[in-house]
Amino acid sequence: MRADPQPGRLGGSAPAPSGASDGELLQAIAAGSEPAFEELRRRYAGAVAAVCRTIAGSEREDCEQEVFARIWGKAALFDQGRGSAAAWLLTLTRRAAVNAQTGRRPPLPLGGGQEPAVGPPGVDAFWLEAALVRLSERERRVIELAYYDDLSEGAIARRLQVPLGSVKSWKRRGLNRLASLLGEELP
Repeated sequence: MRADPQPGRLGGSAPAPSGASDGELLQAIAAGSEPAFEELRRRYAGAVAAVCRTIAGSEREDCEQEVFARIWGKAALFDQGRGSAAAWLLTLTRRAAVNAQTGRRPPLPLGGGQEPAVGPPGVDAFWLEAALVRLSERERRVIELAYYDDLSEGAIARRLQVPLGSVKSWKRRGLNRLASLLGEELP
């Protein structure tokens, strides 16, 4: 692993300050700071373990290892302008857990029916809310009106007093972005 040659910063062998923000730790990890990585791991070990246990079940240990390997390798992809470090880390954790879990998913009942839920009911809502806050205000508002208030695109255009084409564009872009945020690396 790389080390930051400048002592006193978050890189190299200098200890990571416990007062550093999660975003600062991710920036230091992207530069190769092992102390920053260890501090972030200490902060999020419990949350990562809980998500992996809930979603991946018996594959939880592999899931936890995969999550922290991804954090080390993908820290440079974190963008504070797009959302919080916690949301980024937990989204990455959920994706790793779903990937670990897919090989052990139980078969569907003989009579057909819906696929079993991946986790407890509150988990999916949490991830959806975390992804929605990362959308632009217009995209989020249009999606909320369409799916939470059950409004048509025409009704949304009238309520927001914007052209119908704008509503359609914002909705399409917002849904594509949500799919990207929630579905990276899903089978």
